[in-house]
Amino acid sequence: MEKIALELKNVGVAYGDKQVVKNVSMKFPQNQISALIGASGSGKSTLLRSINRMNDDLATVTGEIIFEDININDPKINVYRLRRQIGMVFQQPTPFPMSIYDNVVYGLRLAGEKRKDILDQRVEESLKQAALWDEVKDSLHSNGSSLSGGQQQRLCIARTLATKPEIILMDEPTSALDPISTSQIEQTMLELRKDYTIIIVTHNMQQASRSSDWTAFMHQGKLVEFNKTSEIFINPQKQQTSDYLSGKFG
Repeated sequence: MEKIALELKNVGVAYGDKQVVKNVSMKFPQNQISALIGASGSGKSTLLRSINRMNDDLATVTGEIIFEDININDPKINVYRLRRQIGMVFQQPTPFPMSIYDNVVYGLRLAGEKRKDILDQRVEESLKQAALWDEVKDSLHSNGSSLSGGQQQRLCIARTLATKPEIILMDEPTSALDPISTSQIEQTMLELRKDYTIIIVTHNMQQASRSSDWTAFMHQGKLVEFNKTSEIFINPQKQQTSDYLSGKFG
């Protein structure tokens, strides 16, 4: 039986009166890549952002999100600590306007780490894990914004890795990138899976089938089906899933 990294129990998300996610329950296995797919507006990005409390000021989240035996949807949770444990990589690469080095150690410094040897070590480790070290090791003090789009996204992944999270959330991480950069990010994800649990939202079905172990199909805020990726793509259990994958709707 696979170890579960995160469990959702009847999770709902509403923006005012508009219910965007409806009673979603699922378990994400540890050290696996789970993809959330579905048409625009199906609630997948909203659901993803709830997992590290990014929706706090915008929406009402109900139900339970269980991480390390704690319901992280509890108002008393320390959100900043949670976001170090559950990191997030966004759709548009968002390097901070500072050096590559300072980008990577940003979260560590926020957490109070000042020792240069520790910071240096984490910069090298994180950039290696994000498959960027060889390209930037001689220009760590150049501005992060000077990198190409694909490199910027890998820098954002390194920044997320530096705080040693348990789970990495990725919201359409390659939608702004060219095919070569997309392939590099997918390869990086597969390497990272050894040490992290990854949950990715993607509208690219080929990406889900290539890169994920599990796939969840969402439609109009509801979870239609969640299964091993090979099952979802080859032998979906629900007609709605089959219709979506064959392009009949969405």
